[in-house]
Amino acid sequence: MKAVFLTQHGGTENLQYTTDFPIPECGADDIRIAIKATSVNRADTVVRNGYPGLSIPMPHILGGDIVGIIDHIGENVTNYSVGERVMVLPIISCGNCPICINKPEENHLCFNWQYFGMHIHGGYAEFCTVPAKNVVRIPDSISFEEATCFGVAGLTAYHALYTVAKIKKGEVFMIWGGSGGLGTIAVQLAKAAGAIVIATVGNDTKKQAIQSLGADYIFNHYTDDVPAEVKKLFPYGVNCIMDYVGPATFPKSFDMLQKGGRMLLCGILTGRESMLNIHQTYLRHLSIHGLYLGTKRELEELLALASEKSIKPLIGKTMDLSQAAEAHELMVSGGYMGKIVLIP
Repeated sequence: MKAVFLTQHGGTENLQYTTDFPIPECGADDIRIAIKATSVNRADTVVRNGYPGLSIPMPHILGGDIVGIIDHIGENVTNYSVGERVMVLPIISCGNCPICINKPEENHLCFNWQYFGMHIHGGYAEFCTVPAKNVVRIPDSISFEEATCFGVAGLTAYHALYTVAKIKKGEVFMIWGGSGGLGTIAVQLAKAAGAIVIATVGNDTKKQAIQSLGADYIFNHYTDDVPAEVKKLFPYGVNCIMDYVGPATFPKSFDMLQKGGRMLLCGILTGRESMLNIHQTYLRHLSIHGLYLGTKRELEELLALASEKSIKPLIGKTMDLSQAAEAHELMVSGGYMGKIVLIP
């Protein structure tokens, strides 16, 4: 089958394209999917470089977004049919740990979790075998390319805003980097909840597109003093901030939160550690939430929203799977908007 595999950690030169990677077998409780679209996520570049503390056998196939048509069904699977349009919940839970047993509604927090493209082979391929419990049907109104925007980026945004932060009408929400896959969905979700939305971009040419998605205020995080501009608008600060950048923005995010504010941390683009003012944290009654992905129920709810056209993915560029290395370079450069989609 067609596949792009990682030979060793490092630069994009370590992403190799082939047309004869072995097609995965399908176990009794599994479903094999003929992949019609996948996409590039920030996690892919982190895994390519070497995820902290994680040892990955090589060769390894990246990609948390798996979208396509059911090609084969295991003998124990009864509720799906060959030919159905589906996508995959990106995280596999074990079903046996204390969280899976006692809090099945939160099983994405499984102690033994596995993430497609990180712990096991992912979507940069023509076929992928997945547990049937991870499969979600795609509404007819959503294309394969659009569905790739929801598996990782969209689910993370939905879980963060609607489940963790419980964003409310009239609250002020801010996100650093509002023009990427996560940001473009988060802006729309926050606006759909009735929030006032602030976003940043790295290029002024992106401002109009982000405004059209619902952002009320947009700043350039390279040329504007973002905290100063935000405090001019909201002297007491903002209610909620989503930050996947890391140490480069964490102090600014912390400074902009008002009393009772919530910070949503979901990325390590600029590092893993930052200083925390414990005194200000309790004095201002701040909540700092680390999070990743979400549950199958949340993914189904997000797809329902999207099928009603309340949330419309922004696809910045569609490329052939063989161009995965070029797609990674494009993501790192920031010279795109929305999601970068790969077609096998």
